[in-house]
Amino acid sequence: MRTNQTKPRRVLVVVANPLGGVRTYLLYNCRRLAESNYAFTFLAPAGEAFDAFKNDVKSLPGVECIGVPVRGRRYFLWPTIRRCLRTRRFSLVHSQGLRSGTETAFANLGLGLSHVITLHDVIVPRNDVPGRLKWLKKRVIGRLASRADAIVPVSQDCAENHLSHFSELKRGRCRIQVILNGVDVQQITRVGDAVDRKALRKKLRFADDVTILGFFGRFMPQKGFLLLLQALRELIRSGHGDRVRLVAAKDPHGYRGEYIREVAQDPLLSTIVRFIAPVTEIATVLPQIDILVTPSLWEACPLLPMEAMILGIPVVGSDAIGLREVLRDTPSLAPPAGDSQALASAILEATDASHRQLAERYVNTARTEFDVTRSVQSLLLLFDELLRPK
Repeated sequence: MRTNQTKPRRVLVVVANPLGGVRTYLLYNCRRLAESNYAFTFLAPAGEAFDAFKNDVKSLPGVECIGVPVRGRRYFLWPTIRRCLRTRRFSLVHSQGLRSGTETAFANLGLGLSHVITLHDVIVPRNDVPGRLKWLKKRVIGRLASRADAIVPVSQDCAENHLSHFSELKRGRCRIQVILNGVDVQQITRVGDAVDRKALRKKLRFADDVTILGFFGRFMPQKGFLLLLQALRELIRSGHGDRVRLVAAKDPHGYRGEYIREVAQDPLLSTIVRFIAPVTEIATVLPQIDILVTPSLWEACPLLPMEAMILGIPVVGSDAIGLREVLRDTPSLAPPAGDSQALASAILEATDASHRQLAERYVNTARTEFDVTRSVQSLLLLFDELLRPK
């Protein structure tokens, strides 16, 4: 990374939801970008999630955080964004997600600050535009988003998905540039190598011959946790329940109560599922499991399976949009999304020792393919190009 002594270029980073993969994306990328003379002001809805995020980024040089007032569950980002942009303190604004991008584009009307939107999700019926006049809302969203200088989908699947839903993106002035997600390989391996791989097994008193499955996604329908519970029921019915135990990290922001009750009300599941405290540093827990299970129904470009493969942990995922792109040409298993029987079969297949060996042999390739350095270099080139005097 290059460094210099000139005043840092300040980027306004707009985040509608600083949780999950978006949070991790920002931590990985902004730490590296800061080494190249960029400083960041993060703008997001005020609340518990943003308070936790502020603690995550407080070590970044020159960092600033601005909370947007929230009334009930309603908030509007654009008035605060516009007040920030009118100060002319910022070299560029980087929006995270379609909502942040469209509100930023609206706030930027007449001001003309360089604007990049990174897309972290895909459009499916469950998260499509709600309410009446959907066609009009989608057209307005597409028109506003197309005013950005660049739109950066985090995977090819994500790009094709958005282009199919918002035809205005094909006709606008903005460039579409896919920059694949990546992870901080050095940090993950440093933390992972220091972990006692037997600690979780000892703490939960699991037998040595039991395979520990791990689920660390958010507790929301998209992530497939209820599907995983159904797959475990399939394993129990087929006589294989005694071979596995599932460890799931509690999600402070998702359907925690509903999912914990689902397990507690099933006597069979409650014997093989354990909930642990929320995990802030995933590399501290991944080495302590035997298989990561990510049965998502859709994704954009998930980081968790990348982190597992970097540490040599076998992955059972699905062929869902976005996730399939990460798992392609790796030793990971990708049964059909939404199929609990196929998921149960894949989990059983992955318990074989040969899959652990395949995962361990893939580590060096994973550390090259998923290194965030590639993503950061692409972002740097894009930012520098947009900021170059015309």
